[in-house]
Amino acid sequence: MTLACDLREIPTMAALTAWAAAHGVRITYQGPDHEGHPVYAARRGPVIRVVVAPVRDPHPQSMSWRSPLETLPEDPPSLTAAEAVGRALVAPPGTLDGPAGALQAVLTAAIRATH
Repeated sequence: MTLACDLREIPTMAALTAWAAAHGVRITYQGPDHEGHPVYAARRGPVIRVVVAPVRDPHPQSMSWRSPLETLPEDPPSLTAAEAVGRALVAPPGTLDGPAGALQAVLTAAIRATH
């Protein structure tokens, strides 16, 4: 089964910040919702988490409303397995994040265990 989109609202900005940090992605301002509240989003592949702040949006409002989710940024290109292994082997320990960082930790532990 292919996941096309997993879109969920998160209750607080702190929760969105924690989710974004755990997945190595940025939070982006998407614009106001139809009630004038700012909408922020973080995206990793087809998984999108959003939060609507409970304050008025400080940015000027346009005369017509568009869904802020129509302007989500593109995903950064994913590393191939060979690229992840290559990065993990040459980077100083502890300097990579995401899958390459996890792979680096596994490779480092395996190398230490064999010596």
